[in-house]
Amino acid sequence: MDYNEKVIRSRYQLVPRSLVFIVRGDEILFIHKEKSDSFGFEKLNGIGGHIEKGEEPYEAARREVKEETGLDIDLLELLAVIFIEIGINPGILLFVFRGDYMGGKLLKSEEGSLIWINKEEVKQMPNIVKDIPFLLDLLQKHKKGTSPKYLKYLYNKDGELRIVI
Repeated sequence: MDYNEKVIRSRYQLVPRSLVFIVRGDEILFIHKEKSDSFGFEKLNGIGGHIEKGEEPYEAARREVKEETGLDIDLLELLAVIFIEIGINPGILLFVFRGDYMGGKLLKSEEGSLIWINKEEVKQMPNIVKDIPFLLDLLQKHKKGTSPKYLKYLYNKDGELRIVI
């Protein structure tokens, strides 16, 4: 292995993704992932997906919300930027947003079924993506207009998630 290859392997290579929590009072909109090649298949997750070439994170988040829910959410607040180390390159760079539901009809997408769930009930649900309770705590503690959190997720050899703040 030459020097350039060593340098490239030691640096992050990241796939950018967005995740949006749409809030309506005490409820959050979740998608039950039904697409078998989708992250979180058969689990509840926020709305989101890959950031496409040429998009910035806010554009991608709005597009994903529109595609997966039919809603137009113009005002998004960035809650966190998370580096996800999965043990191989590329890893994942996740931009986590909050958006307030301002009305509109929900449309089903090929990604899955949409469901409003009370914030407190979500944490007890067995079929949620592993980091959702942590992210909901982050959502509740976030003060509007403040800087986002910058975090790192690591997985041990047994696949257990460790969050570094």
